[in-house]
Amino acid sequence: MKTRFRRHATVPPHTRDPFAQDVFKWSADFEVPAIGEDVIIRINGIGRAKVVGYASQGGYLGVMTVPYTPPDWWIRQNGPPSPDNAALAFGAEISPIDTGEGA
Repeated sequence: MKTRFRRHATVPPHTRDPFAQDVFKWSADFEVPAIGEDVIIRINGIGRAKVVGYASQGGYLGVMTVPYTPPDWWIRQNGPPSPDNAALAFGAEISPIDTGEGA
């Protein structure tokens, strides 16, 4: 599996098996979030974000996300969050949001 970054318009075939070859690996114990869903990016205090697409890198499937209120360091490093400036987050780095959970 190539390590290059690649965007996907829809969720490509994937598996949760970390030893699988020639198929993208999803590193979470929950389903891949749909475009438009909110997730929590747990790493580095990034927080709540909207899923705007899908991408793969290094054999792993991830979601392209737009953080709602990223830390100041994130904005300095990446620029203002927008769909054109989305951040790649892998399954192990995010948590789903329960439908009854508030902002």
